Amino acid sequence: MRCRDLRGYLRLLDERGLLKRIRAPVDLRYEIGAICARSLDRKGPGLLFENIRGYEGRPLAANLLSRTEQLALAFGVEPDDLKVYRAIQEGKSRPVPPVVVETGPCQEEVHMGEEADVYEFPSPWWHEGDGGQYIATTGGVVTADPRTGAMNLGMYRAMIKDRRTLTVEIKGSHPVGETPAARDGDRGHTHILENEAGGRETRVAIALGMDPLLTYVAGQAVPSNTLEGGEYGVAGAWHGAPVEIVKCRTSDLLVPARAETIIEGVIYPGERMQEGPHGESQGFYNVCDEAFVIHVTCITHRKNPVSYGLICRPREDYPKFMFSAGLQARLGEASRLVREVYVPDAAAAGHGMMAVVAARVRSREDVETVARAVAEAPEEPLICKRPRWLIVVDEDCDVRDWDDVMWRIGTAVMPHRDLKVGPRIQPSRHEPLAPMYGYKTSTVVIDATFAGKGGKVEGREVRFPPINKVSKELQAKIESRWEEYGLD
Repeated sequence: MRCRDLRGYLRLLDERGLLKRIRAPVDLRYEIGAICARSLDRKGPGLLFENIRGYEGRPLAANLLSRTEQLALAFGVEPDDLKVYRAIQEGKSRPVPPVVVETGPCQEEVHMGEEADVYEFPSPWWHEGDGGQYIATTGGVVTADPRTGAMNLGMYRAMIKDRRTLTVEIKGSHPVGETPAARDGDRGHTHILENEAGGRETRVAIALGMDPLLTYVAGQAVPSNTLEGGEYGVAGAWHGAPVEIVKCRTSDLLVPARAETIIEGVIYPGERMQEGPHGESQGFYNVCDEAFVIHVTCITHRKNPVSYGLICRPREDYPKFMFSAGLQARLGEASRLVREVYVPDAAAAGHGMMAVVAARVRSREDVETVARAVAEAPEEPLICKRPRWLIVVDEDCDVRDWDDVMWRIGTAVMPHRDLKVGPRIQPSRHEPLAPMYGYKTSTVVIDATFAGKGGKVEGREVRFPPINKVSKELQAKIESRWEEYGLD
């Protein structure tokens, strides 16, 4: 196994120099969130806050899955996005069933009924405009299908209302009496709404401080909703060994035995409460007018539990960088032309997305081949989606260097000739800006290539001249001697 729990993962990160321990005193209100945001923008390491005012001895981890090196370490592969992508897909195709154990570290301490208090754990006000503290931004919310008993582990935010009351936002507001659409599949809100339609309460559990692979799978779409092939099974395949799960103290739900903390609760039919505002991944504040309400029945946790949270924003602690590898791996025949695909984290927020594709282009037809392949790429939540903006550049472009990309757009693109607006597409109904778009958005292809362009000017055939750029070989040579030159 890569690491059995969050603590093991933190040790691995520490050993590899991918974790920074922050021992200076910090506040839960806004300061931790601002530190996390700035560090993410600077592509910093994982963070472990060890001196939170009012919570001495209760550390909080953040920014643990924001870089390729971190995710690759969790999966036990080389730090290459395509290799991580292949490991993800392999695990989804060959799940390893979990094993039920009698008890686990997550139940070392038990607080029933009135003894339960969610304020026992450091939960930040992540954004200055947030309506309250959020205890679950990386947590796994466990619910069971009322028809089959199959369990779902989903990543949904939970806001603290009082010491034993939380609101949980699951895929938008849900008015009382709403019935789940079949296309919504086996998700937490489907379970809750189906129970509500039958006048039944819904038992729920939130696993906090899970190992990185369980944290990652909680935000993924998995091919099965069975216990053996669902989220626990896929995470087991990634681990290389079964995930240990244990029965809750107040319900039959099965939760990760090695999580740091488990919050058990009940959602009563017909009860809703406003949740938010909360700064979201799309970069805007969002309010859920009709969120489900969780009444906490029990809290179990490890001794001296470690909390783990993330600040939601366009660049956040969830591997949006996998969109690059996911799209590149799904280009079919056009893959022969493509050298690299890059989807900037900040451009992957919400429904829209921007992708830069470096390709071996020799004609306009090659650009059309790439654009068509991108438009037809099979989508998968948080792995691959079709971009609203597609920029095609020549293979020598550094797609991660915006100066290089913008120079090519400014130089190679003639708007009347090299911009193509594609068909309108339907955004998710949960996309905050969908009403502004009229519930449909368009796609744009920008041909920023030089190769294959040209034509006759005053009867003479002309082409773009060679690019004045340091070769990759020479660049690698001088980079290897950079410190020898005395340069930082």
